[in-house]
This record gives sequence, C-alpha cells and structure tokens, in this order.
Amino acid sequence: MMNSRLKIAFPLVCFLLIVAFVAPVSAAEYNPGVSVGQWIKYGDYVVTTPAETVISPDWSMMEVIGVSGKEITLRITGAYMNGTAIPSSEVICNIEAGSINEWQRYIIAANLNQGDKILNLAVSDTINKTETRTILGTSRSVNILNFTYSAAGQDMTFTYIYDKASGMHLGFEMEITIIEPAVTYTNSYTIIDTNIFDVEPIPEFPSWIILPLFMIATLLAVMLQKRKHTTQQ
Repeated sequence: MMNSRLKIAFPLVCFLLIVAFVAPVSAAEYNPGVSVGQWIKYGDYVVTTPAETVISPDWSMMEVIGVSGKEITLRITGAYMNGTAIPSSEVICNIEAGSINEWQRYIIAANLNQGDKILNLAVSDTINKTETRTILGTSRSVNILNFTYSAAGQDMTFTYIYDKASGMHLGFEMEITIIEPAVTYTNSYTIIDTNIFDVEPIPEFPSWIILPLFMIATLLAVMLQKRKHTTQQ
C-alpha cells in the first residue's frame, strides 16, 4: 500500500516542482502601452572607451512599426557624429516572455511597478524603483531598472529608465570600472524628443531683444568704468 502511494505521489511532486519553476509567477499584467507610429529619439550620447577610434552616435530613433498581442516590432535608426548613418534594424520584443535570441531592454510592458519583474518568467530582472521625473518639461512616472555585475576584475553597472505608461525606455547609463589598472569607462544617452507624450518646447529667445540688451550691457560697462576712474582720482 505504501509503495503504491509513493508511486502516485512522486510524479505529482515532480509535476508541482516543474510548474513552480516554469509557470508564470508574477501577478503583474503584461500588456503593450504603445501603438504603431509612436517613436522616441535619443541624443546627448556620452561614450568613453579604451579604443580612440570609436565614433559616438549623434542620435538614434526607435519607432513602433507593429503591435500584435504581446509582441512589439521596433525599427531602430540613427546617425554617428561623423554623419554616417547607423544601419537600420528591426527587432521583435515579446513583453511577456522575452526571447532567447534577444536581450530584452528596448521596451517593457506598460504600467509595471516597483518590485514587478520585467518579464513574466520565474527568472527575470525586477524593477528597482518607480518614481516621478520631469522628462522634456513634462511630469512622467518612470520605472528604473538597475543591476550590477562583477567579474574578471571589472565592476559593471547598468541603469535603464522606462516610461511607465508606454513601457518605452527613455535613457540608459552604463559604467565599467576596471580595478587594475584603475580606470572607468562610461556610455549613456537620453531622450531628446518623442510623440508618445506632450513635450514642452524650449522657448526661443526673441531676436528683437538682443540689441536692447546689448545696449544696456554697454551702458552699464561704461558707467562702471567711469565710477572706477572717479574713485581712483
């Protein structure tokens, strides 16, 4: 009787263990927050590397060209500082299951929160913080994904910033510190324009005010010079 019970219980335990490690474990919902035609443009690139011949990007753009279920297709374009175009590429991101052949960092599901996994898998990076920031003059709720690695005498820190409502990433920072010899390399960029949310334009300086300001500045300089000359006498 005992052997019969063990024969029944053992497969059941194995099944439960498999389910525990393979089945989705997150209570979060993994839904797209973007639509076809939406885009984000990136700039302010900072790249420091051991290779002096590395050419930094000038700008890049990520555009949504397809949304189907949990899959979002993105087109990535851009240009280097020397004017050379960055080859256009397309990537399909599954915001729930990810992909074995893709390092899922371009976009995440919409409306995730601090503590949620970015993919609905047993093993997945977790959002470290959800906070409010001013992005291009607009108040936005953002998700911060930060993680570090240490290996082979190097400390590496990666930080991704995502727009919470859309899931699109807004910027990236990477820092690699080599312990011996002590040197640090960085790579970063940030959003400079988008049509996903309203962007507050940078106010233009009226050209008509330049001449009056110049005249006032000149007058003040002359007055200060005369006062200094009178004081010296």
